Amino acid sequence: MLNLYKPLQPIITFIASTLENNFLTLKQLQQIHGQIITHSNLISTPLVNTFLHSCYRSHNPNYALQFLYNLPPSLSKSSFWDFMMKSSLESNNLLNFFTCYNAMMINRGSNTNSPSVGMFVLFFRYGAKLGDCKFGKLFHGVVVKLGFDCDVVLQTGLVDFYAKVGDLRCAHKVFDEMYKRDVVACNVMISVFGKHGLVEDARALFDSMVEKDSYTWNSMVSCYFKVGDVESARLIFDRNPVKNEVSWNVLIDGYSKSGYFSNHDNLKDFANLYTEMMHSGVSPSQSVLSLFIQFCANICAIELGKSLHCQIIKLSFKYDVVLQTGLLDFYAKVDDLSSAKKVFDEMPQRDVVANNAMISALSKHGFVAAAQNLFDSMHEKNSVTFNSMITGYSKIGDIHSARFVFDSNPVKDVVSWNAMIDGYCKMGHLSYAEELFNQIGESKNSVTWNTMITGFVQCKEFQRALCLFERMQAERVKPTEVTMVSLLSACAHLGALEMGEWIHNYIKRNKLKIDVVLGNALVDMYSKCGSISHALDVFCNLQVKNIYCWNSIIVGLAMHGHGNEAMDYFCNMIQEGLNPDGVTFVGILCACSHSGLISEGKMYFSQMQTIYGVEPGIEHYGCMVDLLGRAGQLKEALELIASMPLKPNAVVWGSLLRSCHKHKDSKLGEEVTQRLLELDPRDGGNYVFLSNLYASLSRWNDVDRCRKLMTDSGVHKVPGCSSIEVDNVVHEFVAGDSSHPRFSEINVYLVEIAKKLKDEGYEADTGSVFHDIDDEEKEDAVSYHSERIAVAFGLMSTRVGKVIRVVKNLRTCDDCHTVMKLISKVYKREIVMRDRNRFHHFSNGVCSCKDYW
Repeated sequence: MLNLYKPLQPIITFIASTLENNFLTLKQLQQIHGQIITHSNLISTPLVNTFLHSCYRSHNPNYALQFLYNLPPSLSKSSFWDFMMKSSLESNNLLNFFTCYNAMMINRGSNTNSPSVGMFVLFFRYGAKLGDCKFGKLFHGVVVKLGFDCDVVLQTGLVDFYAKVGDLRCAHKVFDEMYKRDVVACNVMISVFGKHGLVEDARALFDSMVEKDSYTWNSMVSCYFKVGDVESARLIFDRNPVKNEVSWNVLIDGYSKSGYFSNHDNLKDFANLYTEMMHSGVSPSQSVLSLFIQFCANICAIELGKSLHCQIIKLSFKYDVVLQTGLLDFYAKVDDLSSAKKVFDEMPQRDVVANNAMISALSKHGFVAAAQNLFDSMHEKNSVTFNSMITGYSKIGDIHSARFVFDSNPVKDVVSWNAMIDGYCKMGHLSYAEELFNQIGESKNSVTWNTMITGFVQCKEFQRALCLFERMQAERVKPTEVTMVSLLSACAHLGALEMGEWIHNYIKRNKLKIDVVLGNALVDMYSKCGSISHALDVFCNLQVKNIYCWNSIIVGLAMHGHGNEAMDYFCNMIQEGLNPDGVTFVGILCACSHSGLISEGKMYFSQMQTIYGVEPGIEHYGCMVDLLGRAGQLKEALELIASMPLKPNAVVWGSLLRSCHKHKDSKLGEEVTQRLLELDPRDGGNYVFLSNLYASLSRWNDVDRCRKLMTDSGVHKVPGCSSIEVDNVVHEFVAGDSSHPRFSEINVYLVEIAKKLKDEGYEADTGSVFHDIDDEEKEDAVSYHSERIAVAFGLMSTRVGKVIRVVKNLRTCDDCHTVMKLISKVYKREIVMRDRNRFHHFSNGVCSCKDYW
């Protein structure tokens, strides 16, 4: 027999070498086919598989099928058909696949050519990849008919298939009906439960398993991370007796995705984890080291990051471009630009990502010229490269260069447009930003909308921000938490409570996550819109509260005159272990000032540096001058100003001037005004204060002299402006302006109000014609102050009993304060007014400030 085979060796060698060619014509395939038919002794599994592979490689799958048709049944093997079907699936040619499958099933004899169990597993894997439930179910039926449904490998493949196409019910059913379950099948089912958030079911199966491998433990850790249970994930990891490199990867990746190590408070846990991993005998992979470097960059863990750098060198990863880029980014984020440059200079190879990271680092630190030089030297640039330069130029205020880079970018993506829009917004060029916003068209994403809305808010175009949000809703763009924060800020500035409440309800309806940022925005909005009770509700329901949240509620309570409550929350914050900062003390000192808590205010001021280590700033001295001045302790306030280690500014002197007016000390008032005019001779408010002081003392000649001095100096004062929200629309009224479309109706209503107030015994303060307190524009009569027009509009436009909420840009005058108390009594309406200093809640003839403001 050996003698018979020996002459065939040259033919076999010739066929094998020919089939190795990358491409064969149909004629060449036919010639080889003829040789194989002529010498049937040549037919062997390796040779046939090679021939079939060559047919596919030469784009002749139909000829491969014809070859199999013509094979004698005795020589045909299931592996040949398996190869054909596998090749068809790998090339995503379902037509060839089903043609081959049907031909195999037709030509099979005594199950000789039936697909193998392994091939059905491949079918289910392909169906999962395709996401085609019908494809998998079709072969599920075939498996049952052929009696393969008891094979544990095949059943495990079915469970995995149903899980990946999202059919949990069928996955569960197949698993429950399995005759025998090995550890692999149980692992797959644990992963299925984890994917669908059924962590309790996963844990029950996990606990019931007699045999567990490393994959079992890793899957359970992953399950807990997917539902956000970091603590349980770590407990399972710690119990794992078969930890390997994958186990550590799963743990660290889970921490990364959960954001656990983005919190600086968890730095100690992070350091312990790194130490434990190094002592476990498992060398960290490049991906793990990359994640560790990211953590260090995010929380500015400088020393730990440097030790990781040393570890990277020890593990011979010094030249890994991904790790080196991560180190570059780390040093840039911890403001060590020299080390970032050193890492960059020592990189033997730099890809576009590394260059982009260096450009970003240079731009961040203001070295835009150096960034431009690197940019110009790059042979390969992508959108990130251009975007980094746009951001860099925008940051230093060179918006023209930023626009030049933007226009020269041949690969603009949505990030490019967003970066340029953001640059214009930050420079206050809203018209250019809007122009780009409209040009981008349908490519806009939620970031584009957020950037434009935030731009309006930053430029104090709050009404336009809300209008753009309405357009965003009309175009069915889903807002994000960032959108909500910007909109709540707009509502807070406008005092638009109804819109703010609608946004809060939207957040709850759409189950947006109320974290410390969004929670703080809600607290601030409710506080500034006059609903301190709702602010307190939101604050108390926050799961996590940072210093900004505590500051917002303390400042909010202060604005509403709840001094004692503000002090209570200050004490609670200290008990929670948070250290107050400068903003906290501004809030607590304002709370004491607005509530007349003199001794308490002095105590907190003295404790700032001695107990809490907070250096008093100019704003804290301003609060103390206001506190002492309101209480009539003008001499002590003046002494405090003289003892200040800082040069007093206009805010400090202005606080004392208001107190001089309140207590009718014209002599000190003149001295203080002179100081103010030296600081800012163009500030009309200083002249108005002095004029009002003279008017309150009926020194009309001095009033005229003061007003003439204003005119001669060309100084103007800010007009009084009040706004009110009705049916989600904010209406603004300026004193002396009759442009509102319903002004004639409002005027009639004002006359009616005046009659009712007169019946109550009200007499206007004639001195108030000149007595505008801050910068209130001189009005024809006190009855036309802007807040009165707004209140009149509110009374005539809202249902009986509804609270009227008004926001004024200046401090309300004594006469208007008296009028608001009377209106609240006569019309049985609560009026909430926010002026420049605080809130006034008028109800039944009484104000919450107790006439102390």
